[in-house]
Amino acid sequence: MNPFAAVINRINLWWTKRAFINSFRDEALDLSLELLLGFMRLYLIVNASFRKNIENFEARYSFKSTDGRIDAGIIFSGSKMRVVRHAIDNANVAVVFKDGLALKNFLFAPEPDIIGAILNNEVSYTGNLNYLSKFAYMAKHLKLQFIPG
Repeated sequence: MNPFAAVINRINLWWTKRAFINSFRDEALDLSLELLLGFMRLYLIVNASFRKNIENFEARYSFKSTDGRIDAGIIFSGSKMRVVRHAIDNANVAVVFKDGLALKNFLFAPEPDIIGAILNNEVSYTGNLNYLSKFAYMAKHLKLQFIPG
């Protein structure tokens, strides 16, 4: 990577990190997933240790909400992550959140409970539950790294 690109990546990481943290302080819940995905993508680029989570990992994720405010997808391929601004067809796991609050509770609760969220009708999914657990783990890791408490 050339030095200019490295500087741009660091600036993007800083701005994304700041927006990510502020979204949870301000409870701008409909933006949280988009910010999380953007921050996760940048963090994977700059942090080799975190990037090990997706080595040899091929998966497609689709995220939506019943209120229509969440609509995104992720493609993991070749140890890289690509974020798309719409749900993906043929996803390994498709997740539907009741709303932004359900997203926040699912990803960032002190004690994440995937099964409880499903039983409480806050989250529904089709596909591989292990992939959903992997994503929740990576999101929790980011929170622990950058958001105290």
